[in-house]
Amino acid sequence: MFMRFVQLGIKPEATVAFERFYNHRVGPTLLKVDGCVFAQLIRSTEHESEFISFTLWKTQEQAETYEDSTQYGDLIKENVPFEAVSNEWKIQLTEDNTLEYKPVRNEPVIKALPVVAGSSLEDAPNKLNGAPYIRLLMAQVNPERFEELSDTYSKVITPALLQTEGCQAAYLIGMKEKSEGLSLTIWDSQELAAAYESSGRFAEMMQKVSPFLSSWYQWKMTLDPSKQERVHTSGEVSIKGYKVVSGS
Repeated sequence: MFMRFVQLGIKPEATVAFERFYNHRVGPTLLKVDGCVFAQLIRSTEHESEFISFTLWKTQEQAETYEDSTQYGDLIKENVPFEAVSNEWKIQLTEDNTLEYKPVRNEPVIKALPVVAGSSLEDAPNKLNGAPYIRLLMAQVNPERFEELSDTYSKVITPALLQTEGCQAAYLIGMKEKSEGLSLTIWDSQELAAAYESSGRFAEMMQKVSPFLSSWYQWKMTLDPSKQERVHTSGEVSIKGYKVVSGS
């Protein structure tokens, strides 16, 4: 399986309209594309205007074919009225040599990675379809130890997570070539996910995978082991929570 995440910044006043647009236009279109088995819109719990279009694909090739298609290009164009305007501006010369100032568009940020470990993939659409809350942990991985991370996630992390109250499924998404890993977990509620994160169990899990993360992260863990619970929120490891808006 292959997961694809398209992060979108939406104007605060346009979020309701954007959700309708996704529900009636984007979602149905995606589910008709060959290889797409699941499409969902999730919204950040920290930033009300930050959304992710999250899709699950049978193969990487099918996801890439869609991204190169006119269907994807058309949806991106239709989404422009909802997009938040960047704080950046560009200066250009018009045909009559007049200086023109234009705001820079916030281009969608795309991550597309294969599922390499975790819960049963066959049941992924059902688990995702009933999920009220999704937690994403992103980290820079030591590429030379990516296989060890995958093995540890399957044999140690996933069983421990599934024994945690409220956790329905866990998936490790990543590629050795990109030196990055993403842990996606599905929860019954934001409160139960927060309880796990603030508990000693989460710090214990981070200790188990820390040898496979970037040398920068390991250095910080060694520098101040008494603050492990705080260190994991650094730039090398980020944790974000999302509530499900729509999808099937």
